[in-house]
Amino acid sequence: MKFAIGLLVPYPTRIRCIASHYQCDGRIISIYDTGTLVIIVVLVVLLFVTGMHELSFITGLIVGMLVIQIFFHRFSEALPRDNAPESSPPPRKIMSYAIQAHPGLAWREIVLMTALFGWALYTLVAYVIG
Repeated sequence: MKFAIGLLVPYPTRIRCIASHYQCDGRIISIYDTGTLVIIVVLVVLLFVTGMHELSFITGLIVGMLVIQIFFHRFSEALPRDNAPESSPPPRKIMSYAIQAHPGLAWREIVLMTALFGWALYTLVAYVIG
């Protein structure tokens, strides 16, 4: 979904949405991050309860962390003034603006994350249903 939004939704629309998330000192993003962290903890607890395969978990954890690191490394170019946030923004805001300005820079990582997420979601649903 992130890949499609980054390439199909016009930049002015995306950046207005991002800017609105940073109003109130980024409270919306903090709430989202907290909710996501709770979901992560629940998923890890479920893995332990259902007999996790440790090697598979460690591999997935390392792959996920490294893909995100490489994703962020794609955005190494300075932003032009018309794409940059106001002066002295927090680092996560600069990164958000950089991603919105040039989402295609990380197309490989987005495709990989999308494929892995799709496979994981399919596997999870098949396990729950079957």
